[in-house]
Amino acid sequence: MSSFVRKNIKGDQNIWVIIIFLSFVSLLTVYSATGSLAYQTQGGNTTYFMFKQLSFLLIGIALIVVVHRIPYKYFVIFSLPALYLSILMLIITFFVGQNLNEASRWLKVPGIGLSFQPSEMAKLALIVYVARVLAQHQQENEPTYGAFWPIMIHTGIVCLLIFPENLSTSLLLGGVVMLMMFLGRVPFKYLFLTGLAGLTVVSLVLILAMNGIVLIDRAETWATRVENFLDKEEGNKEFGDNYQVTQSKIAIATGGILGKGPGNSDQRNFLPHPYSDFIYAIIAEEFGFFGAALVLGAYFFLLGRIGVLVRKSNRTFPAFMVLGLGLMLVIQAFVNMGVAVGIFPVTGQPLPLVSMGGTSILFSCLALGAILSVSRHYQEQGKKTQINQSEVTQGQ
Repeated sequence: MSSFVRKNIKGDQNIWVIIIFLSFVSLLTVYSATGSLAYQTQGGNTTYFMFKQLSFLLIGIALIVVVHRIPYKYFVIFSLPALYLSILMLIITFFVGQNLNEASRWLKVPGIGLSFQPSEMAKLALIVYVARVLAQHQQENEPTYGAFWPIMIHTGIVCLLIFPENLSTSLLLGGVVMLMMFLGRVPFKYLFLTGLAGLTVVSLVLILAMNGIVLIDRAETWATRVENFLDKEEGNKEFGDNYQVTQSKIAIATGGILGKGPGNSDQRNFLPHPYSDFIYAIIAEEFGFFGAALVLGAYFFLLGRIGVLVRKSNRTFPAFMVLGLGLMLVIQAFVNMGVAVGIFPVTGQPLPLVSMGGTSILFSCLALGAILSVSRHYQEQGKKTQINQSEVTQGQ
């Protein structure tokens, strides 16, 4: 068993530990949080969703094992075709897409009946493409002017296609791309004007929706969420549209320091989607402050390991790719946890590797596989350097 692990599990072992830890937390919490859902949809089979989550996690880990053994140079080659395929699928969802949970559009795979969110694939493809373009335009201590328009054209298309059904994903993806361009030395004035234009459009859509002029079907929901977030009246929080956030805060507060213990959550029966959007609140209730802090710390630790890997990289493409994919995962996690504690409006963003849902898990694992592919490359490069140095020393 140990020889199999050594042969097939390469790259940063710390990242592997984070993956296993978050997967374990996911199984425990999903099992607890889906009790009511199991009675409503599965005739009381309380293990159904846990085993379904386990199957997605196992497939996801298998994907990581496969992807992390692929040389990262192939990600460069397939980045543009994957991006165009993602754009095509986003367009198709406007005509044959399914609306689940009154939000994001899903695409059903013919023949097998499975559905997935093309926006998840588009996020990965766009970030890898942005890394490729930034790497192509890097010059020593020179601003990266030439990268701006290719990146903005493709980012604009993807974000505009995602925007009508999933504002938070569109903003999150656009923000990560802007961060990548900033770190890639794209002139700040370009980024400032682009960001200002994007925020102006979003603000205009929301303000019009608040005044009864709905330009996009989902705009009224977004406007309500923003109004609820800004409304600080306790009565409205408890009985109005802030019900979800109120129940989430109750779960966190009653969890205390040590928590109520696995399976002992009370708020899972009151929280909408306690197994996805508000799963962090259930973690805090059952495992307490220490458990919630440990999960938060795992994402901070992942961010730290990504920083270490970026500093090790002596090539620009893998550095930008690892940075972009890592930021996407970690910022999404922070947004999910921020919603649970009430510092962000409700977004519907899942907690990577923890929330129930196959699409989120599988594409998070693809991202982690790509990150570990770069880590494996530099790990093997380091071993070759050590061997060469040893041979030189022996030859002397």
